[in-house]
Amino acid sequence: MGYASTAPLRSRLGKGKVLLACPALAMFTGCGYIGQPLPPALKRPERVNDLAAVERGSKIIIQFTIPKVTTEDLPIKGNADIELRVGPPNDPFDMAAWQRTSDRVPVSAKGTAAYVEVPASKWYGKTVDIAVNVHGPSGHTVGWSAFVIVPVVLALPIPEAVAATDAPDTVHLEWHAAAPEFRVFRRRAEEPNWTQIGTSTRPSYTDGTIEYGRTYQYFVQSIEKTDDKYAESEPSETKTFKPTDKFAPAVPAGLSAVPGTRSIELVWERNTEKDFASYRVYRGGQMIAANLTAPAYSDREAKPGVKYEYQVSALDTAGNESAKSLVAEGTIP
Repeated sequence: MGYASTAPLRSRLGKGKVLLACPALAMFTGCGYIGQPLPPALKRPERVNDLAAVERGSKIIIQFTIPKVTTEDLPIKGNADIELRVGPPNDPFDMAAWQRTSDRVPVSAKGTAAYVEVPASKWYGKTVDIAVNVHGPSGHTVGWSAFVIVPVVLALPIPEAVAATDAPDTVHLEWHAAAPEFRVFRRRAEEPNWTQIGTSTRPSYTDGTIEYGRTYQYFVQSIEKTDDKYAESEPSETKTFKPTDKFAPAVPAGLSAVPGTRSIELVWERNTEKDFASYRVYRGGQMIAANLTAPAYSDREAKPGVKYEYQVSALDTAGNESAKSLVAEGTIP
């Protein structure tokens, strides 16, 4: 019944006397309307909305989150049936035909995270469609996820023999592999996560964002682009390298010596290296000044009538000194 009876409850108190119990007892007896009955829950798991896949090496890696609640936001009790399928599309596309011809792939999961590896060799040179449908314990489902399309290419080679060498303010990387393109990843030794720092169409890369004194780790992947999708190799072995500054600054240029009344004024072009530290000034091959940070010097010990030869060098923070500049001559009249 959709409602409770509104007939009064009677209790004999004596001859000719009755007691009306409703509405005084309504709060205890449920007197009045109680509303329409709720429909049974369908218990359909939420649709998977984060399906992702990539070809890596000789495998297709598939990942998604397994729903744990229904579309009514109720917890799923019991084990869901996860139907993951991989297969080439038909033309024109027909869902029922694709389901019949595609491969159903077993799914293993830790908690709600599903991670599946599928051998790719069966589909080399083809494109496959991937989708997942989750059925609740009672068999109900809200339907298939969006499709992920993966062009499958021959397994890409793993870059080998990754080597790192010092270069001026950079680390130069080289490796061996024949692939259309490469990704380069780096992290500092104390960092937990890797960062892609660049790509290269050659088996080499120069990292110009290093800091001397820090230790870095590198790895490389081969990649190949088809349409807007990338296939990738397994990562190379990790290369650990601590760059060392062995490189002197550039030789100072543009040195000129301008005679004054009691001195010879030296000026030259400023060095632009990020690790530049200071200049040294030489007169007749002997150092007469050091630790100069500005590209200028006043030789107040020069004597009138004597011709002097001057040169300048630059030093970096590691103490590397450049070669001396070209000679500039100066004489106080």
